[in-house]
Amino acid sequence: MSDSTAYLHLHEQIRHNQNIGAFVAELDVPRARSLARLQHWQRRRLDATYQDLRDQPRYLPACEFFLGELYGGPEIFERDQQLKRAAPVMRRFLPDHLLAAVGDAMQLQAISLEFDLALADLLVEVDPITQPDYAGAYRQQGDWAGRERQLVLIREVGELLGETVQKPLVHRLIRLMHGPAVLAGFGMLQEFLRDGLDAFAEMGQADYFLETISTREGAALERMRAGSDWPFEEWIGRGP
Repeated sequence: MSDSTAYLHLHEQIRHNQNIGAFVAELDVPRARSLARLQHWQRRRLDATYQDLRDQPRYLPACEFFLGELYGGPEIFERDQQLKRAAPVMRRFLPDHLLAAVGDAMQLQAISLEFDLALADLLVEVDPITQPDYAGAYRQQGDWAGRERQLVLIREVGELLGETVQKPLVHRLIRLMHGPAVLAGFGMLQEFLRDGLDAFAEMGQADYFLETISTREGAALERMRAGSDWPFEEWIGRGP
């Protein structure tokens, strides 16, 4: 992906996420509570599904990055505001593959939030949420192609981060940017990039990590599409 293409991709995903953030800010109380309840359930589900990876020090930072940063809470919208201001500077100093990685991360964030909003609307009256509730809402929402694209993006973001940590000068540059970024009002953004690269550097070879996520999430998706009410039972029983 060329510099101009990567930058345009990043700029479009920033705009998309800001639109979603504005929409989330205007949710009425029942829908906002449903969204928060759903995201809390999903974080618990993800933690449980990948507990075996989280138990290995090598993989724990990468698990925390994908869950805490790419699937974060309301603070992600402040980070997106910083990203909009910082994008022209990033274009001058960062290589195109890292710009593309950030753009893909923002696209993944947007897709995940849009799906969460759709599911939350179907689960407004459901408290607590169970696996059958979640699987039923998935089938009712029914955008299987979009869900498959979400899984592809997870893999692509991971592969791009893995590629970047093989370039020590870029990784070192991101780490050295912390002080100037904080002073310029881009601290959350710098921490996002630093944490992702640090996590993948500590993990080393990322193939097993990314293949595990792709395999498990893909299997659960197919089970829900086939009508299963317990798509995650293999890994978490009938929890979380």
